[in-house]
Amino acid sequence: MENPEEQIKETHVRNRIVDGAREAFFEYGFSRVTMDEISEKLGMSKKTLYKHFSSKDMLLKEVMQSYCTGMECKMKPIMENTDTDFIEKMMTMGPIVAENIAKIPFPFLKDLERNAPEIWREYLEWRRNNITVNFGNFLREGIQKHVFRDDMNVEGVVMMYLTLIDGMFRAEVLNKLPLTPGQVYVMIARTLTEGIIAEEARNGYMLRTRPTVVNDFFLSI
Repeated sequence: MENPEEQIKETHVRNRIVDGAREAFFEYGFSRVTMDEISEKLGMSKKTLYKHFSSKDMLLKEVMQSYCTGMECKMKPIMENTDTDFIEKMMTMGPIVAENIAKIPFPFLKDLERNAPEIWREYLEWRRNNITVNFGNFLREGIQKHVFRDDMNVEGVVMMYLTLIDGMFRAEVLNKLPLTPGQVYVMIARTLTEGIIAEEARNGYMLRTRPTVVNDFFLSI
């Protein structure tokens, strides 16, 4: 049985491998990096590398798991803090999500989808589950605190948001946009929360599209 100091040392080595592999995968793509190159980059023997990760796929899986866990650790305390001013919470969460999305280069995601489809599917499943739970709770808290409209169908808005994320963060879509993944996320978030109607036109639009109290009265008799 390893003593505590040895366990700490092994954990440090493992984390160093994951960090080094992440840098290499993100810069060059998963398919273009070999285990030999990772060991050389880290100044580490291949024996030590394979002691911790038996294959490049296993290392990639850990890299993605580390990314997802890091994202959850950043978001969880914000989501669970119901005492924070909700507008402040919105302003805190947005940059964190955008920053974390921006950390993953688009060519890497494209490479992942093409050359590691199983791990790509696992990542998509994590993203969908994370959005369904966290964004749903976020909307409900916003309704409760009178920031979001109380006539909103939460499940419908969650599905719309999820569909936008799934649809926009595809290789064939991002290829056509002069935007980074982080900028795409900000565009989606702002459009959902602020809409596309300019502020000076909002009142006029509302008057023309929403039934007036008088019309509601006559329609009801």
